[in-house]
Formats: sequence, structure tokens, C-alpha cells
Amino acid sequence: MEWRERLKGLLEPYGEVIETEKGLIFEFGDDEGDFSDRLAFIIEKPEEWPLVEAAVKAIADLTDHDVPGRNVFAFGFEPDFGGTLIRLRFFDGRPGEGPVIGDVPEKVIKIAERNGIKYQRGDGEGIGLPKDFTENDLEALIKLVEAVAFEL
Repeated sequence: MEWRERLKGLLEPYGEVIETEKGLIFEFGDDEGDFSDRLAFIIEKPEEWPLVEAAVKAIADLTDHDVPGRNVFAFGFEPDFGGTLIRLRFFDGRPGEGPVIGDVPEKVIKIAERNGIKYQRGDGEGIGLPKDFTENDLEALIKLVEAVAFEL
């Protein structure tokens, strides 16, 4: 699969990439104590490259900071994980109105509002982009992923 090699190359500067039969996993978190499962972002269709791009940009920023617990980005499958799972996906939505927030814990909406991230609501599980997204929508999604990783 072409996306695996391309994605591994993008993620390797930020840490170890774990390859499984189902897909790739990138973990980050607290190096000094709390190793409990905290948060997993899941991209089940990594061939939907803009979502992968958003995840990689968020990872680049997140790995420079201490984030509590075990946090995972899973590409290509849903891992066995005891914490909160948030899917990154495409939604029916309006371009230019920000990322789409579907069915997620209420805290995610509060985090978006607290961080001044313009968003729209959508049907389905997770957070993501409208199918015809703008560059501003993509940048706002990156900001949302980072904020959720820090604050959830």
C-alpha cells in the first residue's frame, strides 16, 4: 500500500511508527508516569489524504509538548484502546464554515468554543472536514485536533 510508506516517512521525524497488518499507529504522551489509554484519533481511510495531512501537522506540534497519558493516532483501523476514540473523517458540510463536529463527547464542542474555533455540526461519528473543504477549514481542523489532544 502506497499510503503506508508515504505516511511512515512523514511520521518518522516525530517518533516511532508501529506497523500492524491492519495499518499504522503513532503514539505520543507522558514519558514520566501516566501510561493509561487516554485518547485515540482514528483515520480508517488513510487514502483520504487531507485527513492524514491534518493528523501529521497536529502530531508535529503535539510531540513538542507533554501531553498526559497514552495518545494514539491510528491509520487504517480502529485499535484496541481503553480511552476515548475520535474518528477523523469527511462529512457533508459547507465549505468555509470550519471543521465539522459530529457525534463526539460534549467536551469536544466546549474545547472548540473555548479555543475560538469556528465549526459546524454534522451527522455521524467524529470530527473532520466538509467534502469540499477550504484551506481555512483544514487549518481549523488541525487546531481542533491539537486542542482536543491537550484538553480532553
